[in-house]
Amino acid sequence: MNLRIITLLIASLAFVQVQAQKIYSTKTAKVRFIAVDDKDIDATNTKAVSRLETNGNLSFIMLMKDFSFDMDLMQKHFNEEYVESDKFPRGIFNGQITNIKSVNFAKDGSYPIIVNGNMQVHGVNKAIQTNGVIVISKGLPKASAKFTVSLKDFGIGGVLIKMVADKVDVEVVANYQ
Repeated sequence: MNLRIITLLIASLAFVQVQAQKIYSTKTAKVRFIAVDDKDIDATNTKAVSRLETNGNLSFIMLMKDFSFDMDLMQKHFNEEYVESDKFPRGIFNGQITNIKSVNFAKDGSYPIIVNGNMQVHGVNKAIQTNGVIVISKGLPKASAKFTVSLKDFGIGGVLIKMVADKVDVEVVANYQ
């Protein structure tokens, strides 16, 4: 009899733990980059897929060809010469919000976060850390962050990069469901 009670108690605790974990996602996260030294180099991808778990796991994946520029020629150079989208089609981020316990998903408000993770672009993996914010509104999170990336860290280079821009400011916004 005691074994049944203990088994039921353990099963109940496991069920509560599984129920407590919530996963939010979006297929329309926005990733924008602007060259630090040349504001004409500005592109946006509004088709990034992202997943946010209440345990702090955070991921993004996007097709590099989904970045759009105002000028078609810039988009062509970006895809063919710089990020080589045919050879390296995706940009990926997998990370962890290190202070996730400070985010109350049940209470509307703005919560500063620290994110550590691994970003893969152009076939190169690089550890990154950045600050961001999660805003809870009507029970749904919106995450945003801004950080700067050096293109040479990801093996993106060439003569034009040296002349135009080596660093880009990246802005990420994800409205989760």
